[in-house]
Amino acid sequence: MSALAALLRNVPIFDGLGDAVLERLASRCVPRAVGAGFMLFHAGERCTGLYVVLEGRVRIYRTSPDGREQTLAVEGPGRPVAELPLFDGGPYPATAVTTAPSRLMFLPRGEFEHAFRTDPDVAASVVRALGVRLRHMVQLVETLAFRDVAARLAMLLADHAERRGQPEGDGVALDLERTQEELAAEIGTARESVSRAMKQLKVRGLIRKQTGMRLLLAPAERLRAWARGGGE
Repeated sequence: MSALAALLRNVPIFDGLGDAVLERLASRCVPRAVGAGFMLFHAGERCTGLYVVLEGRVRIYRTSPDGREQTLAVEGPGRPVAELPLFDGGPYPATAVTTAPSRLMFLPRGEFEHAFRTDPDVAASVVRALGVRLRHMVQLVETLAFRDVAARLAMLLADHAERRGQPEGDGVALDLERTQEELAAEIGTARESVSRAMKQLKVRGLIRKQTGMRLLLAPAERLRAWARGGGE
């Protein structure tokens, strides 16, 4: 299997596809290398295809009429960007910008649609991934609407711990790779509020140790239980 096809296998919407299918998709991808601050697309623009992050980070956000930004997701290596508008023919629902020098793969919309319509394995993988993304968005809405800052931060850390954390003792080690400003944007608050929330989670024993951006956390299920009011 080619290196590009192997990378595609790690993308959730392509999980479970056969080698031949992955190779066909990889052959249609266009590599792109961009610097930090590069706009991949703006909300409202016509969807031209799917991006996959190989290196770096991409922030996806919405802007309110008064100019405030709400981060919806920050995607890192192996994560897709803008898969949702590929299916309904609509525009990009949010804006995407790189926050670090990044390498990306771009799969044109026509190539993706052909694979989706002609290969049932591709269709099944996409439906599973969209279900996961929908659950994430529902959880995001619930968290922003009903939780205080510390609870929102605990839910966000639980998500990252499940996706990228490594077991360590009875906890989870996580290289967060985010500044407090970036965390604040993701949970819809100010940096100062994130700082206070971090201290609160440390007092509760949910953040057990912090060295720079590396955290030792309580298990994700405990973070979520506390955020929902079921913890100590």
